Amino acid sequence: MSKFFSSKSLIFLLYFLAGCTLFFLVGTILFQYYIALGSLDKVLAAFTNDRILSALWLSITSSILTTIFAIIFGIPLAYVFAMKQFRGKVPLETIAVDVPQTFPPVAEGMIFLLMLGPASPFHLNLTFTFAALVIAKFFIAGPFVVSTVTRRFREIQKSGINLTARSLGANPFQVFTTVFIPMSLTDIAAGSILCWSRAMGELGGSLIFAGVIPFKTEVLPTYIALDAKTLTTGALAATILGTTASMLALVTFKKLTLKGENR
Repeated sequence: MSKFFSSKSLIFLLYFLAGCTLFFLVGTILFQYYIALGSLDKVLAAFTNDRILSALWLSITSSILTTIFAIIFGIPLAYVFAMKQFRGKVPLETIAVDVPQTFPPVAEGMIFLLMLGPASPFHLNLTFTFAALVIAKFFIAGPFVVSTVTRRFREIQKSGINLTARSLGANPFQVFTTVFIPMSLTDIAAGSILCWSRAMGELGGSLIFAGVIPFKTEVLPTYIALDAKTLTTGALAATILGTTASMLALVTFKKLTLKGENR
């Protein structure tokens, strides 16, 4: 019995399980390209389809705007979470940063529909608009910037560099702009890429709140969701465009993260 559970056997089992998981995850991603080879001419033609190109353009532009807003509003929030101590900070940070990242997208869309839809208590109806796309994406993707930058700001605070700057006469805003921001550029870039990639894949909130109006609010995920029912070549082409863009962005994110760990 002891020979059966030898060190070599356990190591083999470890590598076997790792290999199975790797094969499943990577194989699933690569399978779309394998299927595309069987109808390559149709897939390439679909890449030039006006509706798919419009969905790609709306996906990219709405995700870029989402990322810009995440930087503008997320970095100050990261600074508050990293530097300030106040009662209820932990649950508040959890609700503001962690919960949106795991929030059911469909539920998010329903909430925005009630908050900013036809029956909005604020008398502001943004349903089926480009703004609805950005709002839905921001709720899900924006916290990735906040969480990434907050961790880096806390590292800087623990190092005491900010206190050194204060002792030399810098005011808090000067410390923020000359110490925290320059020392966090890699993390800001990494969080922004992660935010953009997540925004590109957002589906539930966009589907319910922004709707699926071709050339107006239809993005790649919602296009795929509708066309996947009939397994069209267009759905496959849109899937390849979306996943490839996300993979390239996430590989860049990984490189930036490793660079940050080695500093």
